[in-house]
Amino acid sequence: MEKSKNRLPLKVLVSYLALAALVVIVGMIVSKEISSFTQAQRDDSQEKNKILRIGKLLTLMYESESFARAAIQSNNQTPYVNFLTKNDSIAIQIDSLKLLISEPYQSKLLDSVNFLLNQKIKNINELRELRINDNSEKSLDTAIERLSSIEEKLGRLTLKDYVEEPDSLDPKTREILLEINSIYNRYIPRDSSNTIDQHTLDSIVSASREMLQNVKESAATQKTSLELKEKQLLRNDLNTSQQLRQILTAFENDFMDNTRLLNAEREKVLQRSIRVITIAAIIGAILVILFSIIILRDSWRSQQYKKQIEASNEHNKSLLKSREQLISMVSHDLRTPLSTIVGYTQLLKDSFLNEKESHYTDRIKNASKYVSQLVEDLLDFSKLEAGRIKIEKITFNLHTLLKETAENIQSLYPDKPIELIIDIDPKIDQPIVGDAFRIKQILSNLISNAYKFTQQGSITLRARIRQNSKNENLLTLSVIDTGIGVEKEKQKIIFEEFTQADNDTEKKYGGSGLGLTISKKLANLLGANLFLESKPGKGSTFSLSFPVIFSNQKLQEPPVKIEPKNKAQNAIVIDDDLALLHLNKEILERNQIKAHTFSSGKDALENIDSISYDFIITDIQLPSFNGFYFAETLKSERKYGYKDQPIIAVTGRKDLDKESYLEAGFAGFLFKPYSPEQLLQTISEALEEDGSFQTKTIEIHQNQNQNKQEHQLFDLRSLASFLEDELAIKNVLEVFTVNTHKDLKSLKKAIDKKDYQTVRDLGHKMQTMFKQINAQTVVPLLHFMEHFKEDQTHQLSENYNALKKNITITFKAMDAHLKN
Repeated sequence: MEKSKNRLPLKVLVSYLALAALVVIVGMIVSKEISSFTQAQRDDSQEKNKILRIGKLLTLMYESESFARAAIQSNNQTPYVNFLTKNDSIAIQIDSLKLLISEPYQSKLLDSVNFLLNQKIKNINELRELRINDNSEKSLDTAIERLSSIEEKLGRLTLKDYVEEPDSLDPKTREILLEINSIYNRYIPRDSSNTIDQHTLDSIVSASREMLQNVKESAATQKTSLELKEKQLLRNDLNTSQQLRQILTAFENDFMDNTRLLNAEREKVLQRSIRVITIAAIIGAILVILFSIIILRDSWRSQQYKKQIEASNEHNKSLLKSREQLISMVSHDLRTPLSTIVGYTQLLKDSFLNEKESHYTDRIKNASKYVSQLVEDLLDFSKLEAGRIKIEKITFNLHTLLKETAENIQSLYPDKPIELIIDIDPKIDQPIVGDAFRIKQILSNLISNAYKFTQQGSITLRARIRQNSKNENLLTLSVIDTGIGVEKEKQKIIFEEFTQADNDTEKKYGGSGLGLTISKKLANLLGANLFLESKPGKGSTFSLSFPVIFSNQKLQEPPVKIEPKNKAQNAIVIDDDLALLHLNKEILERNQIKAHTFSSGKDALENIDSISYDFIITDIQLPSFNGFYFAETLKSERKYGYKDQPIIAVTGRKDLDKESYLEAGFAGFLFKPYSPEQLLQTISEALEEDGSFQTKTIEIHQNQNQNKQEHQLFDLRSLASFLEDELAIKNVLEVFTVNTHKDLKSLKKAIDKKDYQTVRDLGHKMQTMFKQINAQTVVPLLHFMEHFKEDQTHQLSENYNALKKNITITFKAMDAHLKN
């Protein structure tokens, strides 16, 4: 279970680490892909920018072509300037495009473009020069000027007479002016000033013809030459433009191819990213499902283990509770026969016995003491296990306690040749604050063990005090003996319950194996450390170490005992068991104490103001209200006239300790069953008297021929120890019989009505007297009636019938016994 519990957090951690690793790996891959995608985006943007610039460059090229044609066809300077400006823009655009290009061959292509552009400019310049310097037109212009001069000599008008530069006129204006000029020349009169002779005219015509012929030939030759030159230049220009377009188109195609490649790469990056994310999601889902199954399985197992542990814990609690109840019940049931054994043993010791009989009674007495101590150990162990022992803080003299404890135990072993050495630090002889009773109990166990396992030599009680690292006074009590010792490997187990160092130890030296366990647990309650140092055959040292607080408070002197009172005393006795009530009355009156008896606390309170009493004896479990409420009501209300008379509690309950009754205001208490001596001793202590009551006992003469079955039904010897004559016994038994029949009827009604609390109360009440007469066939059935569980209610009727039958048989046997 512990291994599984440790594995569960490990699996959760591994699952988180696996998912974290998956996230990191996927994050790295996706980040890389995103970087690639971003780079592709940037490259794509650059390629698109290149394409735009190439497109712009082509546009500029086309515009340059237009301006080039205009510059060639016109002698005007404006188209040529526009052409040169466009070429400058193209050059700037090529230079900016170079900055975006990283490929060497593309850079070379742009250099080729620049070269071709320069070549194109050169061609355009040459074509313009050819057009401008065309001699054929000059010849014609010369001929025209000469002919025009003849016209001037003949008195005719020309266009120059109207405008300074006729060539700058547009065709329509020129045509109009020529028509007007023709009309003017037609009406110019002829005279000597504007006429020439025939010979002159023939000469002019001949000269004109010759000049025109020359002009014609010259113009034809020049035209042919110009056409050839122009064709060559135009061809070069077309080739240049074509090369430029091819280069730029190649650029554009190259950029488009790069763009397509980048788009394809970007698409691949997207697909890879989607694929990686999808795979990661699938793997993540698989991991989540897998680890969820593993963790849920372990969690389910953990829950199952938890339920098993809880069930086991409940079972253990039930076992511990059952053990506690068993110990309590056994201890309770052992008290009555032990009281009988001790009482009769004491009676035998007080009679005239021979040596052998005295030896027997001594053995019985020692065995009784052993069993009594065992009962006390069982009860202490049960209380320690249940955590019902509380540590008190009172002021006491430790030096006196140590000395008295050691000497008291020494007096129990007068026949052993053992020297008792008491070595106490003088610093300890001052009051300290602590639990004197528990310290004495631990020391008693340790010193008793030392005497038990030491046959000769010495036993040393050593007490030392020192300061620890926290400046606390640390007291160490050591019990050192020269006994048999304990082997090292067995020194740990001797503090376990019902355990001794050797299996033969119990047979040889006795003991129950509880003393050291109780001492260890009490030491833990005191905040002390109990440890052992021992060597086999050389002895043992038990050391008890704990911090102590010294007190400046002076110890109170023990109260001076008063002398026994001679006057008669009065008592109030309250018990719902009429038989036990009558028995207590007999005991008290036999000892000169007048008893006023009541079966309930309510009846006692109603009559208490008319009774003069010295003390009260009350049962704790009473009808209407219990003994605690009775005592509280009596003390709190003035009308009852309470004057601090002692109140003694009588109970069969074992769930409360002495402190509980004392804190509730009781002067003393008794556990049922009890002997007359115990009752009278408790009364004497409550009244603070040192005188003892003289008790008388009678001897019940039993027929030696009484059958064995009668012994198993009842035993009146314990009852006889309370009363002084057989008549008193008969009176008590008569009251007991009547009361029992009434209780049986009430018990039957409670069972029929399913009033289970009343059933339990009656079961408790009826047990007291039947235990007193040791009715072995009745007490177990009444014990069941008191402690039955809810799932055992169906057994009540069956047990009631058996109870009624066994009580009838017991009473018949008692009647027969008393008549005999």
